[in-house]
Amino acid sequence: MLPNGSRSIVAGLVSGWLIILGSPAGMAGGQPSAASGVMSSGVILAQAPPNPSRPPDVEASIANLHQRLQITPAQEAPFGAVANVLRANARAEASAPHQPAANASAVDELRAEIQYDEVELAGLKRLLPALEALYASLSPAQRQAADMAFRQGPGG
Repeated sequence: MLPNGSRSIVAGLVSGWLIILGSPAGMAGGQPSAASGVMSSGVILAQAPPNPSRPPDVEASIANLHQRLQITPAQEAPFGAVANVLRANARAEASAPHQPAANASAVDELRAEIQYDEVELAGLKRLLPALEALYASLSPAQRQAADMAFRQGPGG
């Protein structure tokens, strides 16, 4: 189990990639990030469930990332590996349970949140080696663009 600070970092990374992967406007459908919650003493009290009716357009997001990073022909293979993981992660998240029943107990809601978070974490773990390989092939200017894309976070 992740400490609260680590969970916030993971949520931030996921949010950052969702922003990168979002529409050129920054967010799919202008909806707020699912990772935003109400904090009290470092504990998330409420967290909006992901919006299953408006999944990000992964292909447009990948094209946007390709353009932002100015991928060269020599970098197509590692970028393609990242793109494939992003597609697989989007499919996994779309098929993951998003919400418990309307009359679910607090325990059921927490259980559903954990299941969804586990899908997201598994996706991050799949993405890391592909991203490391791509990052190693990037020029300093491209690395700076990638770093800034991560740092911008929700709302860009």
